[in-house]
Parts: sequence; structure tokens; C-alpha cells
Amino acid sequence: MHGPERKSLIRFVSLFVVLNTIFLLIISTMYYYYQKNIFLEARHNSMMYYSGNLLHHIYSSKNLTELKSHLSKDPRFDIGFLTKNHEILYTSAPNLVIPLGTDFFEYQNHFFYIDTVELEHLKEIHYIVIRARTIETELEQTRKSIYLFLLFSIVFLSIVIYALSKLFLHPLRDTIAKLDRFIRDTTHELNTPLSVITMSIEQLNKEHLDAKQLKQINRIHVASRTISNLYNDLTFLMMYEQNQNHNIAIDMPLLVEERLEYFRPLADAKRITVHAHLEPSTLIMDRDKMIRIIDNLLSNAIKYNKPSGAIDISLTAKFLRISDTGIGISGDKLDEIFNRYTRFDEANGGFGIGLNLIQMICQEYRFAIAVDSEIAKGTAFTITWESASR
Repeated sequence: MHGPERKSLIRFVSLFVVLNTIFLLIISTMYYYYQKNIFLEARHNSMMYYSGNLLHHIYSSKNLTELKSHLSKDPRFDIGFLTKNHEILYTSAPNLVIPLGTDFFEYQNHFFYIDTVELEHLKEIHYIVIRARTIETELEQTRKSIYLFLLFSIVFLSIVIYALSKLFLHPLRDTIAKLDRFIRDTTHELNTPLSVITMSIEQLNKEHLDAKQLKQINRIHVASRTISNLYNDLTFLMMYEQNQNHNIAIDMPLLVEERLEYFRPLADAKRITVHAHLEPSTLIMDRDKMIRIIDNLLSNAIKYNKPSGAIDISLTAKFLRISDTGIGISGDKLDEIFNRYTRFDEANGGFGIGLNLIQMICQEYRFAIAVDSEIAKGTAFTITWESASR
């Protein structure tokens, strides 16, 4: 799966999961409070019903002693009888604390229901107090059910949307695969004519050419170098996963100078001045892969530079920095420049794979890559390999 496809898939699935989670949370919250109201109403009704039973016993008893012997006990409730002055006549629980209140209310993690005895059959009893546990147990069970529902729903829907997203992205995957095949076929067809052009230019005797002919040959030379760099990128990309690393100690200043000499005709064609500050440094890695990094950075610095511009190269034991005075890249595009086939300047051509190759190699060797750019002022790429330096 390529970077753009993966990014699209992640964004789509993430957005769906977030929106779906918010929707489920709203529904779950509404359900929770609906259940809470049901539990409260059920508890209130059960306490009222029990109070009615107690009133029946009060009216049918001749005195308090008889009432105590005929009381119907309910393990869910504690009861108490109070006088009109709130003096306690009887409690079913020794530690029953009876607060002042009316009807149905919550106090010290319990529900209380207080009813008034309207008929003075037993004159001593004026208030019936019923205490019950809160509905926290029921609410806790409801919360657990909601959590399980949310977890199952999010996991299930995430799997479904992931599968559907991959199915919907199948046309994109086919398009990218066709593009890869086209590049592979194009690379194969470029090999022979490019080799012929390069060899012909190198073997050409330029001593007998006039200024006009020499200028034309130089143009061909520049064009062949440009095509050659593109061909190397395409070949490297097609064979990237099959190639094995041959890590060696690379003399970095020597390699940078070598690649500068290779791109000298392209820089001279645009009258670009190159300033290089190369400190001694050695790096252990595959030489071909470091060449691809340097070549692509130099190629972009030349390609997107202004005529008569400048390129600054700084090399230390820990990093390589190549900056130009070119067209620059807008800030909102910086996150996309490493995506394969991404191009922001159609006039300069290319397939948009050079920076993607650089990123792949940097990720493989755990190099850090930083980009600083400003429109119309230039761009600077910094490759840091502190942990890999020798």
C-alpha cells in the first residue's frame, strides 16, 4: 500500500471512528439518564407501595406492641415511626439516622421516603420513615453494559469501515499499480537509447567543433544528465525492495564532490553558483543509497532554482544540508512533498519520486530529514545521521 493510499485510508477510518464514537456517546448518555430515571421512579414507587402496607398495619393494630408483631418486613427497606415532634418510636435498624424532609429525597447515600399518618388511630405515630439503598448498583451495571456496547460497536464498525474503505480504494490502488507498470516499462525502454546518447557524448571529439556546435552538444549533455538521473531514480525505485544493502565506510566529502562534478553541467547551464563547505566525515551505509539522496537533493536544488541563483552545501560529521535560492514551497504543501508522484511545479517535469526515495532511505537508516522553505526565497533540506555516524 502506497503512502497516499495509506494516508487516505487512515484519515477516512479515523474520521468515521471519531464521528461514530461521538454519536454512540450521545446515544449512550441519553440511554443512561433514561435508565436512571426509570430506576428512580421504580424505587420511589416501591417505597410508596411499602408505605401503604405499613399504613394498613397501623390502622389495623390496636397499639404499638401489636403493630410491631404484625409488621411485614422487606429486606430492601429500613423503617422508622416518629411522633409529631419527630421523636423516634420504633426503628428496624439500630443505626437508622432519620433526617428531616418531605416525601422522597436522598440523604447520606440512601433514599428516604417520609409519609404522614393522616388518621390518628395510633396517636403516637405521625410519620412513617422508609430508608432504601441508592440505585448505584443498578447504575453501575448499566454503565458496564454501556461500556461493553461502546467497545463492541466501535471495534465492529471500525473493522467494517476498514474493509469497506479498502474496497472503495481498490480503483485508486489499480491506478497506482498501472502507473508503476508504466514507469517500469518506460525505464526499460529508456535504457538502450540513454546509454547510446551518453556514450556518444563522452566519445565525441569536441576540439573541432565551433562555438555554436559546442553549445548544442552541451545542451544535449545537460539533457542526458537530467534523463540519466531520472532513469537512476526509476531503476532504484523499481528494485528497492529486492536490493540488498552493501554498507561500507563512505568518505562523504569525496562523494559530495563527485556528485557535484556530475551535476556541474546542469548548474552551469542555469549559471548557478555552488558554495560548498565540506568537513571531514565518514558514514557507514550503502553507497548507492547515499548517492540517490545527494543526487536528488542537488537535482531539485538546480531544477527549482532561479537563473543565476546559488546553492549552499554544508557537510559535517553529523548532517548534510543543501539549500537553494529557488521558488520555495508553501507551508501547507510541506507535509505532502514526500508523497510519491506528488509534484508542485508542472513546468519542471519529473515523476515526483525523488523526495519519496529520500524519505524511504532516511526511514531505513533512521536518518532525520528536515525541510525549511519560503516562497520565492528558497528551500533547504537537512539530513541528520548523528546516531549512524562513525
